[in-house]
Amino acid sequence: MTIGGTVEVLRADPDLAVGIEAASLEAAQGVCLAPRVELPRGDWDSATALRAEADGFGLLVLSGFLVRRVGRDDRFGAELLGSGDLLRPWQTIGATASDPFEPSWTVVAPTELAVLGADFVARAAPWPSVAVALVDRAMLRSRHLALTMAAVQQPRVDRRLHALLWQLADRWGRIGPEGVSIEAPLTHELLAELVAARRPSVTTALSALAAAGKIEREGDRWLLRDGPILLGS
Repeated sequence: MTIGGTVEVLRADPDLAVGIEAASLEAAQGVCLAPRVELPRGDWDSATALRAEADGFGLLVLSGFLVRRVGRDDRFGAELLGSGDLLRPWQTIGATASDPFEPSWTVVAPTELAVLGADFVARAAPWPSVAVALVDRAMLRSRHLALTMAAVQQPRVDRRLHALLWQLADRWGRIGPEGVSIEAPLTHELLAELVAARRPSVTTALSALAAAGKIEREGDRWLLRDGPILLGS
């Protein structure tokens, strides 16, 4: 983990400034500063990482991707987190659960975070809409998890994957002439964790989706065509 200077949070993530009046925007952008942290690929010890910032909003992902896993015996529930997500990795219910557990974190693409600690809370206080926007971000994580759970209920793995990829496209995709593209390091193993399937089944399902012209992959770039499936169909 590397701490690398500061970042103007409202410039790095302009959606957080939507509720600020135009006359105040430039001042807010200059004041709402936060330390910048860089995480390399690999396992991340979040149990002690930046715990001193627990009095603030949390950690805002500016770029990159992380995976949070909860599970035992090589069976995991996994959550993919990326740009725009708000994290509080020190906040866990594992120690007080009836069957105690600890989540694990992996950085799957070099990740940049803004540390929204107590200092940032004070700096942003004149613009309450920033706090409201960050609460929205926290709530959106639960909404995205619910959508993932709906996708996982599909009996066929190809439908689970197709639904999941479109959910990720809604969050981080770019529209182009050929379809919607996502740049994300989605290995077959990671996709298997995200859709509660075995890796060989994911490989077979992805091949079927590609053969049907619904997806195309080149490295970390995924191109989606034909539109999403209806989860209720």
